[in-house]
Amino acid sequence: MATEPVVVPEAVIAPTIDIYQREATHVGARYEGSVSVTTGRREGEGKYYYPNSFFNYEGEWLDGKKHGRGRLNLGEGGGYYEGDFENGEINGQGLQGWADGTTYTGQFTSGERHGQGTLDKSDGSCYNGAWQWNKYAGQGELTLPNGDCYVGEFKAHKYHGKGVMTQPKTNTRYEGLFEAGLFQGEGVLSEREGAFVYKGQFKANCMSGEGTGTDVVSGIAYTGPWDANAPVICSTAWDVAAPPASETPDESYIPAAQLLKEEAADQSPGKADPKAKAAPKAKAAAAPVEEEVKLAELEATIGQPFPEVTLRLVNSENTTVTGESGRRWKVTMYRERKEPKAEDPSEFDILRREVRFGDQRKTYRDPLDPEEVAAPAAKAAAAKGKAPSPPPPGPEDDEEPIEIYIGEASMDGEYGETALLIGGSDAWLLPVHLQPMIYWLRVEDTTEDVSPESFCQVLPALEFPIRVKESEA
Repeated sequence: MATEPVVVPEAVIAPTIDIYQREATHVGARYEGSVSVTTGRREGEGKYYYPNSFFNYEGEWLDGKKHGRGRLNLGEGGGYYEGDFENGEINGQGLQGWADGTTYTGQFTSGERHGQGTLDKSDGSCYNGAWQWNKYAGQGELTLPNGDCYVGEFKAHKYHGKGVMTQPKTNTRYEGLFEAGLFQGEGVLSEREGAFVYKGQFKANCMSGEGTGTDVVSGIAYTGPWDANAPVICSTAWDVAAPPASETPDESYIPAAQLLKEEAADQSPGKADPKAKAAPKAKAAAAPVEEEVKLAELEATIGQPFPEVTLRLVNSENTTVTGESGRRWKVTMYRERKEPKAEDPSEFDILRREVRFGDQRKTYRDPLDPEEVAAPAAKAAAAKGKAPSPPPPGPEDDEEPIEIYIGEASMDGEYGETALLIGGSDAWLLPVHLQPMIYWLRVEDTTEDVSPESFCQVLPALEFPIRVKESEA
């Protein structure tokens, strides 16, 4: 027996009906769309006009609440949300826009940006990453209008945790720890396109604590304590001191050398200024008798290597600077003499002649000496058995001339992290043809390509007199 088809009432097949409210309700709202036949609540597709006419929602409904996909317009300025709704709340994936053109695309929870999402602001900045209740939180990437970019961890809208900050306009890059938006903790900072690199501790955006800063172009580096973006102990000058094996280890030779300056300025081969010598005697007679303080004196001997000394860096308080390396240095030695000017004999020119380290010549005619001084010097050398240099061979001689090493005008090198010893070797030999008198030693900073923006700067040259005496042997 055939079964008759079951006829389902239309109310069951279509449990909703479409309505169109021409007039606002007693609360001022109006709805156009589907409602449930059973409950009379909004259900399905529909558009709702809020009492405030600038707000309206168009999309899916369930049990009288926004549920599913929809668009909520948020005022006359053009703000809106388009995406997922759940039980009347903005939940899920969506797009939020503001009147100024700013947009957010991503996840929402209870109407707030929460989860993963991208915020493109009208000023050109962009954040892509994790959110927590409308704030950057977790891993993300932020690009600012000026080109600055941060990739790393966030907390409460600020850089917090590990991250990398690049700032193209200032050629700066920082990789390390952040706290509340600031460099804080261990990190590596690169500035001026890598011309300067600091690796160490930071505090409140500043290099502060233990770290190593390197001026990459010049090669100078400093390892030690930093504060306010600068070394705590910064070198300002050179110093020459007694070596560790001496009777006065690490004592500077400079104070004693200062006492020789007047004598060095007045010395002139064959003659002296009696007035200059009389002044110190008068001062000595008038000065009260005090206990003599013995200062470390630096003296050199003709025909022997320049004595071993400590070359070091000091700060403005004359404290030895440790931890700095890479600075280039050059040491020269010269003799100085005053020469009356032809146009005004009461005024003098200062003439200088270098001393060449390692010079093997037995005799040498010093162009600074007048003939009446040079001749006795040559006789004195002959009396001591110093053979004069052989004359150059004539055209009839078959033998090739013997080349005599004339030494080096300067000695140079690179400074390490601690003070270094110079002198004391045959390379530093002082020529036998020198006259016993006061000479000058000059230490120069020859480091190249030091930027005016660098934490380190080229140091002023150090010049001081030393007494060179004859050998007692």
